[in-house]
Amino acid sequence: MDRRELLAKERVGRLLWRLSVPAVIGMLVQASYNIVDAIFIGRGVGPLGLAGTTIVFPIQLLASSLAVTIGVGGASIISRSLGAKKYEKANRALGNMVFLSLIFSTTILITGSLAQQRLLRLFGASPTILPYAEEYLQVILMGLPFVGFGMSLNHAARSEGNARVAMISMIISAVMNMILDPIFIFVLNMGIRGAAIATVISQIAMACWMGYYFLLSGNSFLVLALRYGQPQLEYIKEILSVGAAEFVRMASGSMIIVFINNSLIHYGSDISVAVYGILHRALSFSFLPIVGVSQGLQPILGFNYGAGRYDRARDVARLAIIAASCIAFCAFMVGMFFPEKVVRLFTTDLLLIKEASASLRIVITAYFLVGFQITGSSMFQALGKGRASLILSLTRQVIFFLPCVVILPRFFLLKGIWLAFPTADALAFLVTVTLVSRQLGALKMERSEQNQ
Repeated sequence: MDRRELLAKERVGRLLWRLSVPAVIGMLVQASYNIVDAIFIGRGVGPLGLAGTTIVFPIQLLASSLAVTIGVGGASIISRSLGAKKYEKANRALGNMVFLSLIFSTTILITGSLAQQRLLRLFGASPTILPYAEEYLQVILMGLPFVGFGMSLNHAARSEGNARVAMISMIISAVMNMILDPIFIFVLNMGIRGAAIATVISQIAMACWMGYYFLLSGNSFLVLALRYGQPQLEYIKEILSVGAAEFVRMASGSMIIVFINNSLIHYGSDISVAVYGILHRALSFSFLPIVGVSQGLQPILGFNYGAGRYDRARDVARLAIIAASCIAFCAFMVGMFFPEKVVRLFTTDLLLIKEASASLRIVITAYFLVGFQITGSSMFQALGKGRASLILSLTRQVIFFLPCVVILPRFFLLKGIWLAFPTADALAFLVTVTLVSRQLGALKMERSEQNQ
C-alpha cells in the first residue's frame, strides 16, 4: 500500500499515530536542541548571554514564520491536490514554495544586516545586553536562506505522507547543533558567536538533507524542478492565503516577544529578560510536540477532505485534539509541581532560579487548554479555511494577549506580565471551542448529505 492509499484507507487512529509520532519526535528533538543550546549559553556565557539570544529570537521567529507560512500553505495545496489526483498542481505548488521561501529569507537577511543595531535596540536590548545580541545576530542572519529552503521542503515531504524524512531532517539538525555547541562555546572558546555558528551549520545540514530527498533519492511523489519553479500568482496567492494564519501566529508571537522584552526592561531588569528566555525555551518542549500532532493531522485531514471522505476527516480532527490536549496537560503538571527542577537545567544563578521558578508557575496556569487551541487552528488550515484559522491565531497571541500585557502590569507590575499568559490562553480557548464545534458539526452534516 503506497502513501496515497494509506491516507485514504488506513484507520485514522493508526494513521494519525503513524504521521504524528515522527513529527512529535522531530519536534521533541528540535525542542531539546533549543533547550541544550540555552543550557550551554546559560552556563558558558551567563545570564546576559541568555538575555542576548532572547532579544534576537524575534528575528529568528519572524524568518521561521515566513518559512512555515509558505510550508503550511503549500503543504495544504499539495495534500488536497494529491487527494484529488491533481499531480501537476501539487508539483507547481512545491516549486512556488521554494521560490517564495528563498525570496523572503534573503530579504530578511539583507534588511537585518543593514539595520542590525537599530533593530536590536527596538527589540528591547539594553546597553549591557546589546553586545551579546549583536554578536549572535551577525552569524544567525547568514543561515536564513537555508532555514527557508529546508523548512519549506520539510512541510512538503510531510504533506505527501512522508513524515519520516521530515523527522530525520530535524534530528540531523538538532544532533549536529548539540555536538557543535560545546565545541564552539567551550573548546574553541568562541562564546555566544560559537553558539550561533553551530546553529547555522546545523541549518545547512537540514537543507542539504531535504534537497537530497527531493532531487536525488527518487522516493518522492513530487518533482522539484525548474520547470515547476516559475512563480505563478494563483499559487502564490493560495499559499499565502492558507498559510496566513500560521504567519500571524508566529509573526505576532515575534512582535509580542519584542513587546514583552521591552515591558520586562521597563517593569523589571536584564534578569527578567533572561527569565523569559528560560520560560520560552522550557515551554517549547511541550509546545513543539503539540505542533507535531497538528502537522501529523494536516495531510490526513486535507487528503480526506479533498477526496470527499468527511467521516474520516471529522474522526481524525477529534483524535488530534485529544492527543494535543494530553500533551499540554502533562506540561501543565510538570511546570506547576516541579518548576525549580526545570529552571535549574538552564542556570546555576540563584537569583535567576528563584525568579524563573515563581514566574513559570504563573505562566503555566491555563496551559492545559493550549493543545485544543493550536490543533483547532491547524484543522482549519488543512481544510483550506484560512480565515477561520487566522481568527484563532489572532485570538490567543494578539486580540487577548496584548491588552492583557498592557493592562495587567499597571496593577500587578512585573507579575502582571506573567499573568497575561494564562488569561489569554483561557479566553482563546473559549473562541476555539465555538469555531471547532461548528466545523465538526458541518463535517457531520456533509457526510449525512453524501449518504442520502
